[in-house]
Amino acid sequence: MLKPPYGPQNKLLSPNRAYALVGDRERSEVLLEDERTSERRPVQTATLQTLTLAWSPDSAAFLVNDRMSSDVEYAYIFDVRTLERLDLRERVVAYVVAHEPGSQHFLPGVNPAAGHSYFDGVRWLDAHHVELRLFGHTDGTPNPTPLPGDDDSHVIPSVCFDLRFRIRRDGAVEKLSQRVAPLTSPECNSIE
Repeated sequence: MLKPPYGPQNKLLSPNRAYALVGDRERSEVLLEDERTSERRPVQTATLQTLTLAWSPDSAAFLVNDRMSSDVEYAYIFDVRTLERLDLRERVVAYVVAHEPGSQHFLPGVNPAAGHSYFDGVRWLDAHHVELRLFGHTDGTPNPTPLPGDDDSHVIPSVCFDLRFRIRRDGAVEKLSQRVAPLTSPECNSIE
C-alpha cells in the first residue's frame, strides 16, 4: 500500500522492481514510474488520503482503490503497458443487474437508497484475478407494496451487506459470497 508522505521518497515498487507507483499530493494523482528510465506517466487523479494500491504478482497490472468521499469507494485495475483502466464497479454492477436481480438494491446508481456502498479491491488472488468486496449499508427503502393499515410497512428496513466477487483482468465476474443482516444486528460491526 502506498502511504504518506507521497512522492518519490515513498514509492510502491512492482514485484519485478521494474516499475513504481508514486503519489503526487499537489496534483492529486497517481504516477507510474519506469525504474530504468525514471520516466513518469500519469495514471489517474485520486483522493490520495484514502488511496490504496496493490501490484499483481506478475507486475503486469495494478489495483487502485479510491475512497473519494465518506460514502463512495471505487476500484480499478490498470494494465502497466497501456494504462488501460478496467472499472471494477462497472463490471460488478453489470454482473449484478444481469445475474443477481435480488442484489440490485445494494448498488448506487441503480437504487438511490443504496446508502454507503464501497467497491474495494481486497487482494490479488493470483496474477489474473482480484477479489472485490462490495460492502456498506442501505438507507431505508420505500416499500412499493405496503400492507393495508400497517404504518410500519411503508419502509423496508436498512441492512448491511458484504458481497464478494472474483474478477479477471479481462473483466469476467464471478460471485463468491453474500452476507446481509439488519442494520441493527451486531453482525454489521464486522461488515463495515
